[in-house]
Amino acid sequence: MGVGIALQITGIVQGVGFRPHVFRLAHELGLGGSIRNDAEGVFIRLKGSQYKLDAFITSLRASPPPLARIDAFEILADDALDLDENHFVIEQSKAGGDAQVVVSPDKSMCPECLKDIQNPADRHYLYPFTNCTNCGPRFTLIKALPYDRKHTSMAHFAMCPECEAEYKNPLDRRYHAQPVSCPRCGPGLRLTQPDGSLISNDNLECLTECARLIKEGAIFAIKGLGGFHLVCDATNTAAVERLRERKVRPAKPLAVMVKDIEMAKSLALGSEEEWQLLESRERPIVVMRKASRQASNHSKIPADTAPPGLADAVAPGIDRIGLFLPYTPLYALLLDKIGRPIVATSANRSGEPIIIDSADITAKLSRVVDYILDHNRPIVSGCDDSVVQYCAGQLQVLRIARGYAPMALHAQHALPHQLMAVGPQQKNTLGFGLGHNLFLSPHIGDLFSIEAEDYFVRTLQSFKRLYGVNPTRVIADSHPDYAPSRFARDYVGSASSIEAGSSSISNTGTVKGNNSGAGQARELATVQHHFAHVLSVMAVNNTAGPVLGFSFDGTGLGDDGSLWGGEVMLCTATDYKRLGGLMPFALPGGDKASHEPWRLVIALLHDNVSAETLSSLGCLSHLSPAALGNHIKVAARSDVLKSSSMGRLFDAVAALLGLCNQIQFEGQAGMLLEAAAARANANSVNANETQAITFSTNTASTKAQANKDRVTQRLFAAFVSSNDCSNADACQDSGWDSCLETGVETGVETGVESGADSGVKIDLETLHSKNLTRWNGAALMNAILHELMELTLSKTDAAEFSSARDTLAAAFIDTIALAIADTAKCSPELPVVLTGGVFQSRTLANVTYEKLIKAGHTVLPWGEVPVNDGGIALGQLWYGAHIFA
Repeated sequence: MGVGIALQITGIVQGVGFRPHVFRLAHELGLGGSIRNDAEGVFIRLKGSQYKLDAFITSLRASPPPLARIDAFEILADDALDLDENHFVIEQSKAGGDAQVVVSPDKSMCPECLKDIQNPADRHYLYPFTNCTNCGPRFTLIKALPYDRKHTSMAHFAMCPECEAEYKNPLDRRYHAQPVSCPRCGPGLRLTQPDGSLISNDNLECLTECARLIKEGAIFAIKGLGGFHLVCDATNTAAVERLRERKVRPAKPLAVMVKDIEMAKSLALGSEEEWQLLESRERPIVVMRKASRQASNHSKIPADTAPPGLADAVAPGIDRIGLFLPYTPLYALLLDKIGRPIVATSANRSGEPIIIDSADITAKLSRVVDYILDHNRPIVSGCDDSVVQYCAGQLQVLRIARGYAPMALHAQHALPHQLMAVGPQQKNTLGFGLGHNLFLSPHIGDLFSIEAEDYFVRTLQSFKRLYGVNPTRVIADSHPDYAPSRFARDYVGSASSIEAGSSSISNTGTVKGNNSGAGQARELATVQHHFAHVLSVMAVNNTAGPVLGFSFDGTGLGDDGSLWGGEVMLCTATDYKRLGGLMPFALPGGDKASHEPWRLVIALLHDNVSAETLSSLGCLSHLSPAALGNHIKVAARSDVLKSSSMGRLFDAVAALLGLCNQIQFEGQAGMLLEAAAARANANSVNANETQAITFSTNTASTKAQANKDRVTQRLFAAFVSSNDCSNADACQDSGWDSCLETGVETGVETGVESGADSGVKIDLETLHSKNLTRWNGAALMNAILHELMELTLSKTDAAEFSSARDTLAAAFIDTIALAIADTAKCSPELPVVLTGGVFQSRTLANVTYEKLIKAGHTVLPWGEVPVNDGGIALGQLWYGAHIFA
C-alpha cells in the first residue's frame, strides 16, 4: 500500500505549465494523486512508494517548468485514503482565501510557437496570436485569480474543437494555456484609418499591407501585448523625423526592433551577456553601443553617425542604441515581411501613460499616425516595454515592465499586515506586501498629468482586485507635495503618521513614532527619497543592513528641507545616517536649472570666476552682460534654492564642456557626457568600459591615457579640497555641519532585531576625521574651467580641442568614481550600495564597481529592480516590512 503526502507550492506556478508538468512527472514515476490551482499557488496530493515520492520531490525542485519560480515548497501529511495509486488527475481550481499566487509577467514567443507560425502544415501558420503554456500574455490579460480562461480577456472567445482538445490534453504543450486560439476561433487583426474606418480585417492582408505601407514611409500605431507602439521604418530618415515632429519628441532616443540577432549585430556592438539579454524570454529593450562611434569633432554637440542604414534621427548625438527582438508572433511575422529595423516606441502623448485602446489612439494620436493595426483581444492592464543594460558585470534595469513585472520577492517571514508603497513622483511604480510576497508593479511613469494620476489609481485598483488586498499600512515618500504622497494621506485619512530618517540610527535600530494602530486602522509611514533608493537594493539582497549607500540622482527632498541628490548614507532597514556627500550649491531658477544647465555653470563658478571670464564661455554666450550680471546676483542670493544633486553636477559639467546647453529630455546631458567620455576612453591603450582608474605613467601607457590620468588627478584634488574643512562657511550652508556631526556614535556596533547583520564595526571616527565625504562641486568645476582655459591659450585646433574636451568628460566621471572608492575604504567591512539614476551612466558604474571590487569591498547587486526612481516603491516596502513587523 502506497504512502500519501501533500505539497503546497507557492511562487510563479499558475499559467506557466506547472500542472501539466506535474501530471507528466507523476505519470512517468507511476504516482497517483491530484493537482489544482488555489489562492496559495498549487496544491498537490500524491500516493505511491516512498522511493517514488522522494524522486518526484527531487525532480520537481530541481527542474520546474521554464517560466515557473518556486518560492515555498511545503510538505504536508496526507493519509491518501481516497487516492488511487494508479490514477493522477488535474482538478478544478479552488478560489477563496487571501491570494498568494504570483502572477507571471508576459513572456516572449517561445521557439516552438515560432516554428508553428512558420510551418505551412500547422494550423497556426501565420497566425499572429499563437501561444502556449511556455509563452505569451499573462499579466496583461488577467482580470482575477485563479488564473483560468474565464478570468481573462479571452473569456468571450469560444475555443474550436481542435483548440479545446489541446487545451484539455495534459500531455499537450497548450494544456490550460488560457489565451490558446487559432485562426478559426481566436482574436483577429484590423487595419484601419486613424479615424477608425476599416481597411481590412483579414489577418494576412493586414500584415502584408502594414509591411508595405511602413516600407513606403507610413507611421503606424500597432497594438502589442501591453499597449500600442508608434512604428515606422528606422532606416527612413524622413519617416523618423516626421514621427519626432508629430510626437513632439525632438531628441530623446527611439527604441528599434530588429528581425533577429544577426540584424542586431549589424547595428550594435555587444558583449555575450548583452546578446543573451536580447534573446532572453523577457525580450527587453537592451541599450548597447552603436556599431559606429564616429563623430564630428567640430560641433558643440557631437554629430551622430548611425550604423549603415539606420536613420541618424533615431538616437542623435549619443553612442548608444536601444534594440529589442520581436516578442509576439505579430511582430515576428511583420518584421519578416518588412526585412529591416523599425522604430517601435510607446504610443502616448507626452506625460501620459501608454495607450491600450484604439479609441484613444483615434482621440489622441490621429494626427500622429497614418494607420492603425489593431486587434480585438482586450488589454486588461497596460504594460510598457522593459529597458535594460549590462554594466558593472550585471543586469541593470532602467524601466521595469513587460517580461519582468509584476515582480515578486519572497519574504522569509509572513507579513503581519498588508502593505502598500505608493512610490515616487517620477518613474512611478507601486508596491504591495501580502503574506510572504513583496510585489512591484510595472512602470507607471511620471505623475505630472491628470491622465498619469488616473493611471496610477487604476493600476492600484487593479492590483487590489487581482490579489484581493486591502492594505492597512501605507508607505510614501517624505515629500508632502508628491501626488502619491497626497494619495497616501487621503487613503489613510486620520491614521497616525510615522516619519523615517529624521532621527539617527539608534543602538537597537528602532524608529520612534506612534505605531499603535489596532484592528483594521490604517497607518502611514514616510521615507526619505535617497534612503528608499538604498533600501530597494537592500530588499533585493534580503538584508537589514548596515550598508554604506551612495545615492546619486536628480533631486529629492531631504530631511533638512533642502534638495538632496549626492548622498553618502549609513543605512539599516529602519533608519539611516547621512554621512555627507556633495556640498550644496545654488539652483538659480529652481526647476529651470534642470532644463537650462548653463544656470548651474553660473551658480558653481561665480564665486571664483570673474564676470568677464564667465561671459567668454560658449555656454553663456547667449547672455548679454546685463543679463549675465542679473543671473550672477540671483545665484549669489542667500535665499536661493540649494541642492546637493549629483545629477545636476553632471548637467553643469556637460554645459561647461559645450555638450548640452538645453536639456530636451531627462538624462540627455548625462548621455552626451558619457558619449564624450567613451570616445576618450577608446583612444587610450587597453581602455574599455570596465577599466579601473590607474594613474600610470609608464612607457606602456599612451599619451592619451597619461593625459587623462594627469587631468583626473587635478580634478580629484579639487573635488576633495573641502575635506580639511578649510571652507567652513561653505560647509555650514544649509545645516551641512549639523547633518554630518549629529547622530551615530563613533565606532558603534549597529544592528536591528529583524535580521540585521549585527556586530559590524562602523568606522565613523575615521570617516569624520578624514571628512572624505565633503565633495566640492564648485572647486571641481573651477578645475575643469582651468583646463579649458589652458586649451584656449594653447590655440589648439578644433579637432584637438574636441579630443581634449572628451578627455575632460572621462576624467570627470573617473573623479566621481575615485571619490566613492576613497570614501568606502574607511569602512571596508560594510557592504556598498550604488544606487540612484546617476548610476545609469555605464562608465561611472563600471569604473566605480571595478575599483570597489579590487579594493575588496562587497557591492550589493541591483537584481531586476530599477536603479532609478522605478525602484523606490520596493525600498518603501522594505522599510514598511520592518517597522510594521
